[in-house]
Amino acid sequence: MKVLLPHHFGDGPSRSPSCFKFLILTLVLLGFILLFISITRDSENLATPEKIKSSGKYEGHQIFKAFTDCVLPKLNPYRGNHDLFWSAFVNKTSECDNLKEYESLTIRPVANKDEVKFIILPNKETNITMVTLGIGHDVSGEITLKQIWPKTEFFGADPSSDINKDLYEKELGGKYFQYAVGGQNGMQEAFVLGKNEGDYRTKTVMHIGAEIFFRDEIKKQKIDILWMDIEGHEFPVMDMLHRDGPFDKKGVKICQINVEIHKDIDNGITGERQMFHDFVWKLMGDGRYVMVKPFSVWFYHDFIRTVLINVYDKECTDLYVK
Repeated sequence: MKVLLPHHFGDGPSRSPSCFKFLILTLVLLGFILLFISITRDSENLATPEKIKSSGKYEGHQIFKAFTDCVLPKLNPYRGNHDLFWSAFVNKTSECDNLKEYESLTIRPVANKDEVKFIILPNKETNITMVTLGIGHDVSGEITLKQIWPKTEFFGADPSSDINKDLYEKELGGKYFQYAVGGQNGMQEAFVLGKNEGDYRTKTVMHIGAEIFFRDEIKKQKIDILWMDIEGHEFPVMDMLHRDGPFDKKGVKICQINVEIHKDIDNGITGERQMFHDFVWKLMGDGRYVMVKPFSVWFYHDFIRTVLINVYDKECTDLYVK
């Protein structure tokens, strides 16, 4: 008589590896699916020629079209490679700095102690608002702007009041705020310039979101000129520039921006090259800003300076596009 045992000892070892392999394959497949969904979702936010061309016509349309027609073919080979994109951006974009369409913008250089910024002058007499985020012991550029355009109201923010407060209020005649302006509110770390030149240190200071600072602190819906050098905290502010972002929701329009874009500052921040790459492509998809006057700096840190000009919002184009 044959006896049926409740368990075949030969079956256990053969079934367990099969089940284990099936589980591993399932998890790997699920991982690929989630990665594909993530990449697809991110790519929807980046510019494509089709998205740009479907943006419609507006007063600065020809300026924006000329910019993208020139820049896109130069930058497309580096799309997806964040390191190469960072390295190539300045040289490739600067090749488009002398477009005929830019003749409708009155672009002027303004120097401070260690760099040259650029401003677009209004095409009629009017009062304008200028904001400095990150004063850095230097208001020589702001003083020159005041001489060029006396009808300028100045607001400046820097987490260190040493030197900066007196410079901005007494020498310039502006209004100073002791904040690190960025993407969030509350006490957080920031890379701050001390009393001595070059003495940058990480300190815990009061932060405020840029959209709140503009709308609720200085109570301005239109910022004509923004200069931003905030040591790594520029990325959350730059992200606010996109369509339907925090600035749009607060009704804040910014007409022109000089920004210093940092990488690996204090050896404590990573991923900036990818953030910059994604920002540029999404900005082109927005159809609002052109990027001009790029400049690379290799000092104790690697960073990029560039100027963003709003050629879409009527509040800006009426005043700055001839």
